[in-house]
Amino acid sequence: MAVEIGRPPLARARTRVSLRQRVYGFGSVYAKTLRDSRLAFLIVAGILGGLMLVAGAGVGRVYATVGARHDLARLGTELAASSPALRGIVGNPINLATVGGYVMWKYGPVFIYVACLWSIFALSGTLAAEARRGSLDFVAATPTGRRRLAIEKVAAHVTALTGAMVVMGLAVGLVSAAFATLPGDAIPVQAAVGFALWLGLIALASGAVAFAVAPFLGRAAAAWIAGVVLFGGWLLNGYQGVLSGLSGVAHLTWFSWTANHVPLAGLYDWPSLVPVAVAAVVLLAIGVEAFARRDLGASSALRTPTLPGPLLGLRGPVGRSFGERAAAALAWGLGLGFFGFIMAAGSRSLATALDQLSPATQQLFRSVLPNYDLTSAGGFLQLVFVGLGFIVVGFAAAMLVGGWGGDETSGRLEMLLSTPLARARWAVSSGLGVYLAIASMTVVLAAAIGLGALSAGSDAATPMLGSVVLGLYAAAVAGIGFAIGGLFRTSIAAEVVALAVTLTFLIDLVAPALKAPSWVHDLALTSHLGQPMVGSWDWAGIVACVVLAAGGLALGGWGMRRRDVAR
Repeated sequence: MAVEIGRPPLARARTRVSLRQRVYGFGSVYAKTLRDSRLAFLIVAGILGGLMLVAGAGVGRVYATVGARHDLARLGTELAASSPALRGIVGNPINLATVGGYVMWKYGPVFIYVACLWSIFALSGTLAAEARRGSLDFVAATPTGRRRLAIEKVAAHVTALTGAMVVMGLAVGLVSAAFATLPGDAIPVQAAVGFALWLGLIALASGAVAFAVAPFLGRAAAAWIAGVVLFGGWLLNGYQGVLSGLSGVAHLTWFSWTANHVPLAGLYDWPSLVPVAVAAVVLLAIGVEAFARRDLGASSALRTPTLPGPLLGLRGPVGRSFGERAAAALAWGLGLGFFGFIMAAGSRSLATALDQLSPATQQLFRSVLPNYDLTSAGGFLQLVFVGLGFIVVGFAAAMLVGGWGGDETSGRLEMLLSTPLARARWAVSSGLGVYLAIASMTVVLAAAIGLGALSAGSDAATPMLGSVVLGLYAAAVAGIGFAIGGLFRTSIAAEVVALAVTLTFLIDLVAPALKAPSWVHDLALTSHLGQPMVGSWDWAGIVACVVLAAGGLALGGWGMRRRDVAR
């Protein structure tokens, strides 16, 4: 009896990938990148949309009469006219008596920084960081060419950015429908579209700078250069009216190109958006072509001063963790400290401006802000700096916690544990290194604020001590990340910290404006920290920060001892 065996197939039939998987999932580079961006999209869209709703609700409810709006507009106009330092940072007030005009004048920089920093961090690392880790080697070896790979990566970010801008536009429409109580408050559809389009193009252009530089200098240098272009461009455009010598350089920035396009205030300059879009496309094309032509992961490093010997991380897990994160922590401290220095130094010009206001306007100013002595550096910082400071140090803590968790996600932890080093000791010791990095960031921030206060002839000790509260808050949210990383996975620790910072910011901002129950506002840790820049500390919140920092680290060490190392 004979059995004939048929010829086996030479190749396995190709599995068809569904359209859904090609758009969102694992069916293409675009789909995978879009899936990986979901948490960042939710955070940014939530911040932008929530801030727009809260700001619109605050103006519509607090200043609900025509007289209150006129007083508010007069106050902002006189302050901007009398204080060049303040006008250079927030810009010229336009139609402050309307909801849209006031929101754009007061919160415009926040919208710009949130959207642009997200775009910079995303596009600086979408190719450079993965190429450095080697995760793109397998993808680049497939029939998917490098140009297509880079284009799909960029397309995924553009899609996520577009989605965030759609959420922003819907929030503008909701503000107009719910809080437009006075004549002129209504925000037309074209204004919502114009604002979302402007913000999206500015964010894309800022990220495109990082994307174009990253193949040559790497992720960190690209993000730094793009950040300098972002903040420098904003300040140059703001101060060109104060210092005429800056006009030539300021005209090279997209903020200057679109200076007359303020849709929320009723000003439109649609043609000014065209050069911004062209600049973004050109920079993205440079990044795509550079990635296609250069070796994967090959980049030139910018020469920077070497770290001192004690910071090289060769003295145990604490020293290694601190040494690896010291440079990033100092960078965060310098960036936030520079802003704090400008704010503290600007308190002198604000004091002069207050003296020049009319008696009626001074009375209005004190009635609107009864608990702030804005003639001091501490009072001015408490008003305009602390809220943003909590956000920045919170995201700095998220980045530092992400580096802490990188030991496990990169596989390096297995090598470290082959030495006489227990998992719990690694978690606790490396976490202590992160806390030391946060402390160094806080010291740099406090020094910058102190120098600014001294230059304004104001008390420096009080706001410098107040900076410690920012460091304690950063340590507290980092403790949450350590607990999550130890108990579950270190790969999600940084995302949980970023989410906690975002929710805290929104609750602290939304609850008072919407007159929510007190227990809702109490959920925000920042609502229990008092007014540290003026010396008013809430010790219950301080203790809570210490407990979260110490307890979270201890819980993370206990959790690492009870679970396997992720592979």
